[in-house]
Amino acid sequence: MKQFLLATFVLFMVFNHAVAQKGYQVAIDLRKVQKDRLAVNIQTPKVMAEAIAFHLPKIVPGTYAIHNYGAYVSNFKAFDRAGIQLQVEHPDSNTWIIKGAQNLHHLSYEVDDSWDSPEIKGDIFEPAGTNIQQDSFFVLNSFGFIGYLKNLEERPYQVRISKPKGFYGATSLQPSKQSNPEMDVIQTRNYHTLVDAPILYCEPDTAWLKVGKTSVLIAVYKQGQKNIAKTLLKDIKPILEAHRSYFGGKLPVDKYAFLVHFSNRKNLTRFGALEHSQSCFTFLPSNLPASEESSIFRDIAAHEFLHILTPLNIHSEEIGHFDYIDTKMSKHLWLYEGLTEYAAHHSQLRAGLIDLQTYLDRQASKINNATSMFNDSLAFTELSLGALDKYKSQYQNVYEKGALIGLCLDALLLQKSNGKYNTRALMSDLAKQYGPHKSFKDHELFDKITELTYPEVRTFFKKHVENAEPLPLAETFATLGVAYNPKGETKMIQRQILFGMALGPDRKTLLVQSLDEATDLGKRLGFQVGDKFVSMNGQAFDLTSYQSCFEHYSTHSQLGDTVTFVVKRKISDTEEKELTLQADIREEIVPAILINPDPKASAQQLFIRSIWMGEK
Repeated sequence: MKQFLLATFVLFMVFNHAVAQKGYQVAIDLRKVQKDRLAVNIQTPKVMAEAIAFHLPKIVPGTYAIHNYGAYVSNFKAFDRAGIQLQVEHPDSNTWIIKGAQNLHHLSYEVDDSWDSPEIKGDIFEPAGTNIQQDSFFVLNSFGFIGYLKNLEERPYQVRISKPKGFYGATSLQPSKQSNPEMDVIQTRNYHTLVDAPILYCEPDTAWLKVGKTSVLIAVYKQGQKNIAKTLLKDIKPILEAHRSYFGGKLPVDKYAFLVHFSNRKNLTRFGALEHSQSCFTFLPSNLPASEESSIFRDIAAHEFLHILTPLNIHSEEIGHFDYIDTKMSKHLWLYEGLTEYAAHHSQLRAGLIDLQTYLDRQASKINNATSMFNDSLAFTELSLGALDKYKSQYQNVYEKGALIGLCLDALLLQKSNGKYNTRALMSDLAKQYGPHKSFKDHELFDKITELTYPEVRTFFKKHVENAEPLPLAETFATLGVAYNPKGETKMIQRQILFGMALGPDRKTLLVQSLDEATDLGKRLGFQVGDKFVSMNGQAFDLTSYQSCFEHYSTHSQLGDTVTFVVKRKISDTEEKELTLQADIREEIVPAILINPDPKASAQQLFIRSIWMGEK
């Protein structure tokens, strides 16, 4: 213990004394992993109070979920300049109260990673988490490793990261040049800037792209494979160029980083990305077909990249002065996520990367999801304010109804201005009025937007965002010369089966639990509640394999194919019988939301549509 404390003390003594008095000096050594943990050492700013709280975040921007990063910290200690330990209390997962804080000089603690610590109660979405894989790769979301002293979040941070030979730290931050190839030194103006930029450490698989004057980095870790980054770059280059054009040819950042990890974990139940102001971290399964991998990454990149506009340049005080412990939610998720999702697809339409019918089909899917999967009678501002708790289950609607709010607003602005003003112009005007370092007041935004636009816009917000009147979709599509039929019908190949499953007593076998939602195909297969699955289309079907069975089925099944399940069915208290259940895949007429270009559109509607599509 003494030897460790002495080494820590000597290490900190070589840090710049002047910087240490004003800010934080952090040291992390990726070469020294102990029991799947990393040690963190922090020299702190000068503290005047007798006691002070040190925090790791309870929640971070962009996640809209409570994660309690402090739960992954152990062996927390605080020391004075002589290395004498100070008294510390630990009242909750994310807080350590340091007594005699006026003598505080440095802290030390250890951190488990959230990806691989099942003994710690918690469920952190992987892009918002941390990973420690010795000699392989590290995911450093700084908020999972580094904390701050209460009310001293605005002090500068210097982080020294020692890394294995040959490793590269991919990030949107710019490390200082070092003579030591195994050391990165990162300096940020405050805690908010530091934790807004994840770092992926591994042997480099990177590619760079210039989008206008913005340098874009793609960095990938996929076990056993290289040169993935170049492929992904080709996939997203047209989208990024489309986004640049969408916002007038100039992007508001000098550098952006896409950090991508392909996981070989079996039976992943989720994947996706977490956005940051100048980067995003994407977590994907490694076994996707190449075409699906490209498609998913393009969709993710198209959305996440546009967060360089909001919340980077347009955000409320709740985000601009984010409280990592006692978080206050903004009521404007329609802006941060909804309008971003709208722009991600609209940009592709205007650039010709997708055609009009493809775009309209995507909107039909969003309308269906918004009305069938979520509470459409919930006001969107209420959803936003309650996204952490009361309305947590409704959060994903920001990507469905939120995007539709953006579409309706865009059409309204185009109509009122006769094609001269739109949401792109609105975002540009708001960015000029606020910017990265100026926040708007949450309750004033609707009125500020109305000042820049038209009185009818305030009415739209009041009816359809602050209250729960249904969105004016028919009027919106009519403005764009598009026919909207929410009660149409269409033919489709019915592959879905829709049965509920439960885990058997052996914790591996899967049983049919419910057939309440079964499709026609599911009913024709003849399942009964309690059937034990044996195989699907010749592949073993259990807890470890069911996802791959469904993935293969959805990718390869065609109209007319036969679906085959083998199940064990109980025929008495002591006897089971193995049965083969089969049914063919058919085409069915199903209810559908139909949205198509209107052949009877007027000259004015066609004029607005042409401007909306970027043809004029």
